[in-house]
Amino acid sequence: MRIVIGIIFAAAGLSAAENTMRQTALEWTQKAGFGNWLNVPVKVAMTNTGVLTASDEGVYIVQYNLETPQVAAEPNVVIDPNVKIPATVDKAVIVTHGWIDKAQRDWPQTMAEAIRQKTDPNEWVCGCFDWSGGSAVITSIHAARYARDIAGPRLAAAILKLPTSIRHIHLIGHSAGSWTIESAARRIAKDRPGTSLHLTFLDAYVPMDWDPNELGRASADPNQPAEVWAEHYYTRDITYVVTELDLAGAHNVDITAIDPLIAEHEFPYRWYLATITGNYRRWDEKGKAVVKANGECEYGFARSLEAGLNNWQQSKTLPKDNPAVKIEPGK
Repeated sequence: MRIVIGIIFAAAGLSAAENTMRQTALEWTQKAGFGNWLNVPVKVAMTNTGVLTASDEGVYIVQYNLETPQVAAEPNVVIDPNVKIPATVDKAVIVTHGWIDKAQRDWPQTMAEAIRQKTDPNEWVCGCFDWSGGSAVITSIHAARYARDIAGPRLAAAILKLPTSIRHIHLIGHSAGSWTIESAARRIAKDRPGTSLHLTFLDAYVPMDWDPNELGRASADPNQPAEVWAEHYYTRDITYVVTELDLAGAHNVDITAIDPLIAEHEFPYRWYLATITGNYRRWDEKGKAVVKANGECEYGFARSLEAGLNNWQQSKTLPKDNPAVKIEPGK
């Protein structure tokens, strides 16, 4: 096992000679009986509560450095035969996590379950996407790379293979997971033109040398823009500028002032969940008021199609590339 890991790390740099080394590592991995680390699938299942779970079985060091994103981004999608989705379902909402986090039996699954309680199961499929093997890495930049180059395309592949034609997709991503939902949206827009896309960025993480204008586009071709509306909820917390940018491709909302305690990077997903359920769940936030309005406009879950067609139509009139709207207590 240690020898295999050593070879994989040796292949991680990739220059001219290193490309040959990578190929040697691939062959050695197969011969050593560890071929199941390669070409790992995305597995789609369904919980007892009716929530869809999509799991990327890949890990960063193998899929990104050894197999390479070009190969790893085209997964085999395995759908459990117990997954039953009514043929009438044409809308989906998928929630995903960020760096050093997971989806199943954690807040993304909880959020998907909460949204399912608010939607018609004959119209909507609600789920979560777990790419923890790519997010459990040393730095947040590595997590963002995996999210953008591998996890996102894998999520798109899973959605596109569902046994029903989804025409409206709401993707919710926290931190580095913002790149997962962005790249998933781009793949979906390319492979299924005309799909309505809603992207919710929660404290989107943008590495210092990356272009924040890439978020919210959902199309690599400016001549064929996707039908997308994006929103970005953020706090001005310890992560500083890398997670508090006003995105050109999104409607920006600053929720720093309504964090019941000190502004946190994780607060946006706890707040968004609270806008669905009406209350906070963490012990030190329970009982606190869920503030979600600026003037007459409610934010959070209220801006989604899940909350109603009129809400969604209003959302699409809200400006992008705006100085952040501030939600404050008592306003």
